[in-house]
Amino acid sequence: MPRTLTAIPAERLTTVVTGILGTEWTPPANPAWPVVFTNEAADRELTLYPDRKNSRLVFVLTPADTDDDFGRRQRYAKYTPALTGHDTIDSWLADGDLDAVADALAVILERLVELPLPERAAHPDPLGAERERLAKHAQELAAHASYFAAGLIWSQPVADDAQRLATLARDLAHTATRVDELRGHKNSRR
Repeated sequence: MPRTLTAIPAERLTTVVTGILGTEWTPPANPAWPVVFTNEAADRELTLYPDRKNSRLVFVLTPADTDDDFGRRQRYAKYTPALTGHDTIDSWLADGDLDAVADALAVILERLVELPLPERAAHPDPLGAERERLAKHAQELAAHASYFAAGLIWSQPVADDAQRLATLARDLAHTATRVDELRGHKNSRR
């Protein structure tokens, strides 16, 4: 009868990984999948679990806090063992020689935990973004106003240019209102 993932003991792999990581990392009190190691000094968590579909181990390094920008501050590593003599990763985890792969796991884990996590994504400054948009609209409006004026001078058709100017002016007014709101100014045009 095949064993389920929850029935496969996590203690064996936890023991090997604990030996690799050393005393800086605290192993879980009751190893169960996924296994989570913590490093309070570095404010990091290392989670490991078997990927049954691809017959490999997955390691995920994250900040210990729960606010991780929706997973963008994670680093991953994977290890695919030779399952010689075992039908599945479950069987290998339960009965395989995990000590034989300790050196390979050590290289993977050392590289993973030594790399810094990606920087937190900067939250955009809404006022700065709106000011940039306002400047872009103003430049575009000025360029089209010059083109419109040239059409008037050279007696060219200008109705389409006037429509474009009206659209640009509406966009400019909307963006300017938003900038004023972000700056804390009340607009009387509402």
